[in-house]
Amino acid sequence: MIDDLDRKLIIELQENGREGYVKLAKKMGVVEGTIRKRIKNLLGKNLIKIVAVPNMRKLGYGFIGIAGIQVKMEDLRQVAEKLAKNKHICYLAFVTGRYDLMAIVVTKSPEELAQFIEREISAIPSILRTETFVNLDTIKGGDGLMDTIELIHHMGATP
Repeated sequence: MIDDLDRKLIIELQENGREGYVKLAKKMGVVEGTIRKRIKNLLGKNLIKIVAVPNMRKLGYGFIGIAGIQVKMEDLRQVAEKLAKNKHICYLAFVTGRYDLMAIVVTKSPEELAQFIEREISAIPSILRTETFVNLDTIKGGDGLMDTIELIHHMGATP
């Protein structure tokens, strides 16, 4: 699927998605055209996406909660679609286990999170139970991104 050069390229782009082709080529010991072609190929195959990631903390949204949500099964898809439209929910997934949905909720303050739970979550009758975990500090995967550098670095290696 991808070789060592692609892997190194993905890691470099994760660290700086705006790095120029010439600089990337120098770092990797190849010509600029190779980098250009590799990036075009990775983008074309939808193996990577280069995007701007806002620093939510600097934009005033520094309070993060992770919510497990239990829902009446017959209403699960409908509830998920409704929650997905909420501006405070930045990640929403169907999960297994005690909860049916897992959401990452971003607000300006603990008070705003409490209002969100009271006004938005409580207003959906099909939600049976929630449990919210408050993020105290982020160790890995900050700035709204999952840190996949180690995973990409070891891709293809046997465990």
